[in-house]
Amino acid sequence: MSTPDTTPAHGSSAVPAGAAPAVEGLRRSAAWFVGRGAPFTVLLLLLWSAYLRTRNIDAPFWIDEGISVGVAHFPFADIPDALRLDGNPPVYYLLLHVWLRLFGDSVAAAHSLSTVFALAAVPGVFLLARRPLGPGVALGATALAATLPYLTYFGQETRMYSMVAFLSVIVAGLHLRLFDAGARRVQVALALVLIVLLYTHTWGVFLVGGSVMAVGARALMQPDRAGRLRVVRIGFLVHLAAAVAWAPWIPILAKQASETGAPWSLRPTFTMLLEAVGSVVQPQIPAVVLLCTAVFGATVIAGSARGQVRGVNVAPRDEAHALRRHALVLVVMLVSTMLFAWFASLVSPAWANRYMGVAVGPVVLLGGILLTRTGRAPLVVLLVLVGLWGTSTQGDRLRDKATPEALVKATAPELRRGDLVVSIHPEQLPVIAYGLQHRGVADGVRYATALGRQEDVRIFDWRRGLDRMKAAEPWVVADRLIRAQRPGSSVLLVLPVISRGNWSGPWTKLVADNTKAWRALLQADPRLRMVGRRPVIGPAQGVFGVLFTVRP
Repeated sequence: MSTPDTTPAHGSSAVPAGAAPAVEGLRRSAAWFVGRGAPFTVLLLLLWSAYLRTRNIDAPFWIDEGISVGVAHFPFADIPDALRLDGNPPVYYLLLHVWLRLFGDSVAAAHSLSTVFALAAVPGVFLLARRPLGPGVALGATALAATLPYLTYFGQETRMYSMVAFLSVIVAGLHLRLFDAGARRVQVALALVLIVLLYTHTWGVFLVGGSVMAVGARALMQPDRAGRLRVVRIGFLVHLAAAVAWAPWIPILAKQASETGAPWSLRPTFTMLLEAVGSVVQPQIPAVVLLCTAVFGATVIAGSARGQVRGVNVAPRDEAHALRRHALVLVVMLVSTMLFAWFASLVSPAWANRYMGVAVGPVVLLGGILLTRTGRAPLVVLLVLVGLWGTSTQGDRLRDKATPEALVKATAPELRRGDLVVSIHPEQLPVIAYGLQHRGVADGVRYATALGRQEDVRIFDWRRGLDRMKAAEPWVVADRLIRAQRPGSSVLLVLPVISRGNWSGPWTKLVADNTKAWRALLQADPRLRMVGRRPVIGPAQGVFGVLFTVRP
């Protein structure tokens, strides 16, 4: 196999003679940043990442973020019980509860908890990867973590996804040293992190499955039976500890799955699986470039480990052998995690690209291995990708979400005590109520959904939600709500913009049908006088309102 890079023959000149001192100076500087100056390099990457991940920290909430803040406003001890209505584990919400108590519940304050996790991944990658992978690979992976679009986006959203991504970094990083001699602390740490992960998001169970498969891959690499048994024994004990600690939540999870599920989701196709993994490193073209370069890097690492490939910036045989083993473990972890999630969603649909935080750790560390010590070309690709991602604050995406911000701004001055706000997209109500309350709307405003009156606007009850929505006849619910309103009061009908987005899931299709039915019903109701659209113009997505008054 030919080498990817070659050193100039003796006596030839790669650069003009006058430029040699400058080139040598650059090489020494680069060596310092990778060597003794590596902590300083990490600090620079951290500062760069902090800039990227705080530019849109005030981006308005969308549906799920309103639910996050709503759940966090329950009393601390009541949060696990409240989540029986929603279908998520409690750790993130407990942390958010404490965070909001300390820093307030503004949009920026709520987002900042996610920012902390997104930023913590940067030094976390370096600290976990430096010893087993070497400083060069560790810095390459750190640069990826510092600019990764997934972390930049979800580091500015009030959901648990950046926390899951941070935990996946730790899981993948600890696996690099899990079976080293004297690694008892690493083994205990992995068990604890897996427990936290399982209590943070339901998809954590898929990464735990990927972790188990990674243990199997590492066992198969051992040269003798005793080594294989040792790896299996350690892996079994670590994952057994996590399973025992998670066991009390399993009945709750089973009940959540049967009663709440994800009725908005579709069964994922294989194309959706590929797109989901690619969404971690979007947009599409950079994702394809990264994949192709990683495949090339894998062939170089494999060739170098066999002594068939040498070249500038190619890991020598012994280093390549170690890197190849680590890369294989990470590949098994990544592929297994994704396949477990995919097959599970075929049985019970619960698929969304935002859940891909479980893949971040393996992806970042694999990128570091396959792009930093496999020749000049992959390193150039790494630098180009980091530069490309490092100029994107994800502002277009974060500020183009389906939020009720424009509606809230337009209607808050018009609503009074006793008025009624009806959200036909039921799970939109927590974020709508949050926005109205933070704009000074009176506590006496009533709230309802297409299912009827909603006394507690902090959370939506997903239990048997699809069945309850099907049973809620629009004309029956609307008549009951309007009859309860006093003459002269206002009724704000909040409707989703169904001309954009995917409304073909079982839940979303029903919401779209109800949107048309409710608008027609209220516009034709002789008890109501239509005031107008709110806001008068726009938005192009999210929600809009139609304001009515109750006739005398």
